[in-house]
Amino acid sequence: MQAPQAPHTEALQAACLTATLESISDAVLMLGHSWEIRYMNGNAERLLQVIRSDVVGRRVWEVFPEAVGGPYHRAYHQAVETNMPVTFEEHYAPLDLWTEIRAYPSEEGLTIYFRDVSERKAIEAEINRLAFYDKLTGLPNRQLLLDRIEQALRDEHGQGGAVLFIDLDNFKSINDTRGHDKGDRLLQLVADRLNDSVRSCDTVARFGGDEFVVLMEELGVSAKDSARATANHLLQAFRAPFEVDGVEHYSTPSIGVALFGRESAGVDEILKRADLAMYQAKADGRNNFSFFDPAMQERVSARAQLEADLRRALVNQEFELHYQPLAVVDGKLAGVEALARWRHPQRGLVPPDEFIAVAEETNMILPLGRWVLEEACRLLARWAGDASTSALEMSVNVSTVQFHRPDFVEQVLEVLAQTGARPALLRLELTESVLLTEVESTAVKMQRLRDVGVCFSLDDFGTGYSSLSYLHRLPLSQLKIDRSFIWGALKEAHGAAIVRMIVALGRALEMTVLAEGVETSEQLAFVRAEGCDYYQGYLFSKPLPEHELVAFLARDA
Repeated sequence: MQAPQAPHTEALQAACLTATLESISDAVLMLGHSWEIRYMNGNAERLLQVIRSDVVGRRVWEVFPEAVGGPYHRAYHQAVETNMPVTFEEHYAPLDLWTEIRAYPSEEGLTIYFRDVSERKAIEAEINRLAFYDKLTGLPNRQLLLDRIEQALRDEHGQGGAVLFIDLDNFKSINDTRGHDKGDRLLQLVADRLNDSVRSCDTVARFGGDEFVVLMEELGVSAKDSARATANHLLQAFRAPFEVDGVEHYSTPSIGVALFGRESAGVDEILKRADLAMYQAKADGRNNFSFFDPAMQERVSARAQLEADLRRALVNQEFELHYQPLAVVDGKLAGVEALARWRHPQRGLVPPDEFIAVAEETNMILPLGRWVLEEACRLLARWAGDASTSALEMSVNVSTVQFHRPDFVEQVLEVLAQTGARPALLRLELTESVLLTEVESTAVKMQRLRDVGVCFSLDDFGTGYSSLSYLHRLPLSQLKIDRSFIWGALKEAHGAAIVRMIVALGRALEMTVLAEGVETSEQLAFVRAEGCDYYQGYLFSKPLPEHELVAFLARDA
């Protein structure tokens, strides 16, 4: 039988233990079975900002009442009840202190070792902020948004939700007029307003640039109604101006909404649907919202295919010119208008209204427009050698994208020089959209070409937004009345009135007037009686490929 230790030995061991606990870097608390504090080392005293003599002997929950019911309380009870150590990290709010804790149960009670990890947690939080939050607005960034959408889609108990894709209308204007720093400030204000306009459980993220996304979860059977209500609320929220450094700035959103939860779809697919719906909202006039429907995807796929086919067509030279004869109102041939046609290998002849807009949006109109001008001028040059065609004019349509190229004038002069076409017989047709911007530079370009003899017509006059205040400043020689007015002139009084006003305007500005879309003898009689100088339309001739035009010219001669 082992002899009991001497009192001085126990005292020595206790002193050694105390010295050891005082020397280690961890803070240490020893609790008894009644949760009383039996011991606290100096590090614990300093870290917890208490005085040992004041707390030893008191129950730990009396000293730190904020921890009752919290993670500390549950973890310590778990250690005692299971007689197993526990390890965890927890934030103690009263001291804004993050601690790493290890608690070990024993026959005497519970020994707790903890250390301050606030610095490490701050570093981790900063790394997390940089990785998952937008630096400018503080909102969740694209990566965090993707993670949250993926989690929402994986949630088997989820009740469906919605993604709202938000793009600011005409955001570029504030960057261009007031600088990028003011644009950044507007984005910060928008972020705050979006956060204030949705539920606290919704995620508002900055997707990139001036694009934001709202993720709404757990919407249940009322998902569409809830998403619609939120979209309407956001539109209302944007009605008030944003004060950007003392100046009021109005900004409106276009919002695309995609619902999820009723079918299997991935994160990319949901975002693509919301993005497509947003573009539909822009197409519908901006400052509104649109829900995704499958027809949008079909339209986008068809457009993508059309764009790919157009690029191939330029390489494979699938385009050809048709020429629509233009006549004096007495029936004498005056010239032709060159019109691009696309001979698609599968679809056959594709009319321009199906591809010109896409060509302009993708800048493919630049090589296409250059080719049209070259082909038309080559034919014009060939006509010069035949007395029956040497006086005929060639009209060529010029898109806004082409005209506003800095080197447009040089390109036209180069084509004229290369082909040998007479400038005085070349007529460039512009639409009213050309007149909407850069009026001074537009006038300068037109005058440079007018100085060498090139003439200009204003096409589809009356359908755009040209201002009469500067119309007279441009060197135009002809107004072309849009076909819609000609068709309506014999049916509606205001149609005829518009034709009369355009003719009067042409006379006042010393311009000739050409009526488009004349298809009946009654229409021809009307435009002749109203004083139009020229006309074109199926009554005189449809657009003709070159070989048919040759036969038409021979017949007219």
